[in-house]
Amino acid sequence: KASTAQGDVVMWGTIPETQMEKIIQEFNPEARTYAVRYKYVPEKDFGQRLLEALASGTGPDTILAPYQVILSQAHRINPFPITSLGEKTFKDTYVDGASILYSPREGALALPVSVEPMVLIYNRAMLSKRGFPSPPSSWDEVSAMTPALTIRENNQFVESAIALGTPDVPYAKDIIMAIVSQLGQTPVVTAYDQLGAPYLAVTANDPSVVDPSVRPLTTVSRYFTQFGDAGQVTYTWSDSLGKADDRFVAERVAMYIGYAGELSLFKSRNPRGEFEMTTLPQTKSYNTFSTGMRMYGIAVLRTSTNPTTAFTVQSQFSGGEISPKIAALVGGVTALRSFAATPGLDQVMARSMLVARGWYDSYQNDSTLYTSTMISDIINYRYGVVDAVSIYVSRLRDLYTRK
Repeated sequence: KASTAQGDVVMWGTIPETQMEKIIQEFNPEARTYAVRYKYVPEKDFGQRLLEALASGTGPDTILAPYQVILSQAHRINPFPITSLGEKTFKDTYVDGASILYSPREGALALPVSVEPMVLIYNRAMLSKRGFPSPPSSWDEVSAMTPALTIRENNQFVESAIALGTPDVPYAKDIIMAIVSQLGQTPVVTAYDQLGAPYLAVTANDPSVVDPSVRPLTTVSRYFTQFGDAGQVTYTWSDSLGKADDRFVAERVAMYIGYAGELSLFKSRNPRGEFEMTTLPQTKSYNTFSTGMRMYGIAVLRTSTNPTTAFTVQSQFSGGEISPKIAALVGGVTALRSFAATPGLDQVMARSMLVARGWYDSYQNDSTLYTSTMISDIINYRYGVVDAVSIYVSRLRDLYTRK
């Protein structure tokens, strides 16, 4: 395969050059007949910069970016050929969450490079102090523990159980959509019209496949916002407290929902803190087990002038030798399924990486803004939960139907 690959492959990525430099410097001499030229493009500018570069004929051959960025560029991507990588092989090779990058009709839109599951990070000492021997495993337990873990004096929070419930909570949208998945619903699905043409349908609030009486997004939004609503017994967090990660590191918050790679950052910021991680709480009486994810993938653009070599680079960068190095840079692990069986791998990581899932969030800036507005509308009593969710869903539908 390497004999036919030659020339340069220009790769644009959202990981800074200073971090990628060592990987590229080790890769190029071994590749011999071809080389990767890497360029860093910040995620927030990625779409616009790519559009401009392609218009002027100076676009990259490959892109290395979070899966949402890849989905947003789907129409510009040359999928990895189905003949070389069928659906079963893809699913046997990569973790479940990677299937968001696979289209049964076209093949792999991108090959996954890293996965970083969503987890619950907690302060063991704060839980012990209030009589809790272990962290919560269900969302019911989270809300039940909250009053005991929340200390208020003169209407000010001294200690909070968890950073949840407000628009500025880290990953508010990711948390909400992870629970929607646990309730047996996919936020956005590919559906087919009468002519068999695919389109994206917003199904986040369609009745749960497990329990048709449950509207997942309504249920989750009601649950999530109770922690930021001053009128509820579970009121434990306000955006006026500042950044949730700072409060957690300062041991003013007992639990924090984030991504697995953050645990080591928290430990380095406060070596005395008894910080641990456990799997994301689950929804009781549902036979689902899943969590949210961050995932990076590598894709080849249709406009690549060197597709043969670009596909070679794509498979090498997602393979067992290079993907773990890239994953380590972004706080994740390789997205190869087999990695979950690595001896000595943290059990929370091993279990979570296999069930980590994303959703078809190709308009992530808009959807994040709409989520914040919905949460704010509920906790400030501008709309009831049902109406706020209904507005949110119709805004998302408008996004996905615009041509």
